[in-house]
Amino acid sequence: MSIQTLTTILTHQSSADEQLDAAIAFARTCDAHLQVLTLGIGFAQAGVMFGAIDAVPASIGLDDAQDRADALANHATARLMREDIRWDVDPVACFTSGMAFDIIRHIRFSDLVVQVRPSGEEAGYSSRVAETILFDADAPLLMLPSDVAVTAPANSIMVAWDESPTALRATRLAMPFLQQAARVYVALVDPSKDAPDRSDPGGAFAQFLARHDVKCEVAVMTRTESTIAETLGQRAQEMGCDMIVMGAYGHSRLREVLFGGTTRTMLEKAGLPILFAH
Repeated sequence: MSIQTLTTILTHQSSADEQLDAAIAFARTCDAHLQVLTLGIGFAQAGVMFGAIDAVPASIGLDDAQDRADALANHATARLMREDIRWDVDPVACFTSGMAFDIIRHIRFSDLVVQVRPSGEEAGYSSRVAETILFDADAPLLMLPSDVAVTAPANSIMVAWDESPTALRATRLAMPFLQQAARVYVALVDPSKDAPDRSDPGGAFAQFLARHDVKCEVAVMTRTESTIAETLGQRAQEMGCDMIVMGAYGHSRLREVLFGGTTRTMLEKAGLPILFAH
């Protein structure tokens, strides 16, 4: 599958330039249309009733949110007018309660969403945006590290392979990047001795990649860090990888803690771009 529409969602002025730079680079590499959604988020005060008398605090919050969305949109437009790619900018104001609906509505036809890893005061909203992209909009997410120079296309990529449908879906969605890479490592951490391919771990998957003209090799790893995520991140850096591809998992029935285990650790700590799919 080729990437024709790429989206990035801006929520804060402080990270806008970094995120735009990365999204523009990937859009140019893929010859894709770049859709920029600038999100202004309003707040409803606790206990406020939304009747005719008490609607003023809420409307002020939404007006402020629209101002922030418009300011981000103007900033993005000024930046993109200097570029040679196809693009559009759409400012959207919403309350936190309706944020997921607006994100889904705008990115449902996107082939890939590019975001910068959440940090500092931005982490709360950025994590919710990432969760919505993956689990509600069902779109692949390329999460980029903050303050790290990102090159596109990636030259060396690690695919975290665990036989799961999500890992396979992430691989298929990442195929344009995998085909351009000089080397792809199929990483298996402590593969099960009861797996169907236990005599040749990752062999059938590597053959699948080779048939798509992906230059790959299998790397069976022993868990050396406290978590699988830390092992993958450490080994990826040691092997000179500049991107990781992996499936994203939700480990809890509670919606607010859907990012658990390996997925959350990779989002919060990895120093490499990671392409997630659910």
